Amino acid sequence: MTKLPTAILGATGAAGLEFIRALSNHPLFQVEGLYASERSKGRALEDICILDEEDIPKSLRRIRLKDCNSINPENYGLICSALPSEVAREYESHCARTTPVISTSAAHRYEEDVPLMITEINAGHAVLLEEQKKNRGWKGWIAPGPNCTTVGLAMSLAPLMDACEVEHITMSSYQAISGGGAALIEKWGGQQGVTIPQPISPFLLKEGPLSPDKHISMGESYFLLEGNVIGYIKDEEGKVIKEARKILGTHTKGNLFPREWTLDCSCVRVPVLQGHFETVFVRTRTEVTPADVKELYAQFNEKARAKYAQLPSSPKNFITVLERSPHPRLDVNLDGGMSAIIGRIEPLASGHGVKYQVLSNNLVRGAAKGIVHVAEYLYSERLL
Repeated sequence: MTKLPTAILGATGAAGLEFIRALSNHPLFQVEGLYASERSKGRALEDICILDEEDIPKSLRRIRLKDCNSINPENYGLICSALPSEVAREYESHCARTTPVISTSAAHRYEEDVPLMITEINAGHAVLLEEQKKNRGWKGWIAPGPNCTTVGLAMSLAPLMDACEVEHITMSSYQAISGGGAALIEKWGGQQGVTIPQPISPFLLKEGPLSPDKHISMGESYFLLEGNVIGYIKDEEGKVIKEARKILGTHTKGNLFPREWTLDCSCVRVPVLQGHFETVFVRTRTEVTPADVKELYAQFNEKARAKYAQLPSSPKNFITVLERSPHPRLDVNLDGGMSAIIGRIEPLASGHGVKYQVLSNNLVRGAAKGIVHVAEYLYSERLL
C-alpha cells in the first residue's frame, strides 16, 4: 500500500513532536515535510528542539525544517497542524483549499461546518466535512481535534448521555504543565529542585495583592509552577463547555445541534508533567448506580472495538475502569495513552447521578494521536 505523503506544521513544539511520534512508522501516512518558523529553516529537528526527542527515529530527527510560508499543500495528501491558534487560521485555510488538514489548534473549532471529532463518539459528524468543502469551495477540509481537557470529559460522558438522561454536569480539572506547551514545560523544568517553594512570593510582597485583571494579563508562564497551583487558565473553561456540547450533539439534515444539558467547570494547572485529571459530578433525571455506569462503559467498549479495532491507533480499551483513583504517574500511558482512565465511580450524596474521576493523556489522546485516529477513520471511509 502506498502511504499518504504527510506534512507537519509547527513541528518543534510539544504537539508537533506528538504528531511525529504518532506518525512514525505509520502504516497509512508517511512524514515527508516538517515545517516551523522562519528562524528554524534549514536546521535539523534534533538541533533545534528544546524538548526530548530521543525516542523519535533518527531519520525523522534529521529532517531539515522548512518555513511554514514555503509550504505547497498540493505536494501532500494530509497536513497536520500543531500551530498556535493565533497563526493557525491563515495557514490551515491556505492548505485546506487543496488538501485535508487535521489540527490540534482551536482556530476553527467553533465554526458551524467544522466537526470536533472523537472517532468512537461522533464519527457521524464527518458528514460536515463535505458540507464544509461545498460551503467554502475547497478541495480539502479542516478537522481540528478538541481541547485536551474536553477529551477525557467527553469520552467519559458519551456512554451515559442517553441511557442515564444526563441533566447537569459539574467538572473540575487539574491539568498537566505540558498542556501549556513547550515553553511552560521548559520553565517548570528550570524551577524544579532550585529551591523549596515558599507560600509567599517576593512579587506579592513588593507589589501588593494580585488583582484578577493582572492575573489574567500576565498569564501562566509568569508564576512559579513548582509547588504551586495556577488557578486560572485563559479561556479554558469556556472551551470545555462549548466543545463538550458540540461533540456530544446530534447532526440532522445538515445541522449540528449541541447538547442542551448544563455544564459548570473549573480548570487549574498543577505541577504534573503529563495527564489531565478531572473530577466529574453527573446529575441525571433517572436513578443510576455505579454498577449501571460500569456496565454502560463495558458495552461502549464492546461496540467501539467492533467498529474501530482495525484502525492502527485504536486502544484495546477506549475506556478503562479502575476500582481506585487513576494516577498520572501510573496510568497516563495505559493503552498507549489512548484510553480514558476512570475510577472512583460513586453515587451522589443526594439526588440521582454519579461522581467519578477521569484521567486522559493530554499529549496523546488529547492532542496529536487523537486526531490522527480520526484521520485513520476518515481514510478507511475514503474521505481522505
